[in-house]
Amino acid sequence: MRKPDALSDFCAELSSDEPSPGGGTASAAAGAMAAALLAMVCAITRKSKKHEDNWGELEMITTSALTLRDELLGLGVADAKAYDGVMEAIRRRRSDPGDEAERALKKANELATDIPMQTMAACTRVLEIASRVSEIGTRKAYSDVAVAVLMARAGTRGAFMNVMINLEGIEQSEYALGVMKMVDEHMVRAKKAAADGFEKLGIAKMP
Repeated sequence: MRKPDALSDFCAELSSDEPSPGGGTASAAAGAMAAALLAMVCAITRKSKKHEDNWGELEMITTSALTLRDELLGLGVADAKAYDGVMEAIRRRRSDPGDEAERALKKANELATDIPMQTMAACTRVLEIASRVSEIGTRKAYSDVAVAVLMARAGTRGAFMNVMINLEGIEQSEYALGVMKMVDEHMVRAKKAAADGFEKLGIAKMP
């Protein structure tokens, strides 16, 4: 581990008495670490002549994994900012109530819902990549792929919780119904991809 301070600083920030960053950022970070692990497994596998037939695909998967890693890191930052935006909108409504304040709060709540929705989608894509890496990655990195699956699955579930809590601040509407439909779709895909990954690794049941 070359830069322990970065992880220590992040955990210190999470454990502070400030409400953000919080669970949404942690969920995105879990997904980002899962994607990073998959990129590592691909890189290790590409060193082996035994896997030469899959080098091209492994390179493409690496690119996708690194793109998802960076996307999720950005979503972690965005999630914290979105939460801060909701708190600011609530304070504004208290000090200066009215239609404009209500519209600002609605917009802030929707953004705070959209960000974890994007996190769910990205973590689901990580799980689908993991399913393929489970097939063509080196068995020497068996446990790393398994950890990636578990962390990406945690990312989808954590993001789901953040979507649900933010929906509480949004009236039932076409927007809310659309969000719930997308949530259901992501959760079905994520569950299937995680199960597929573990099956290909030879693990009968997720722990």
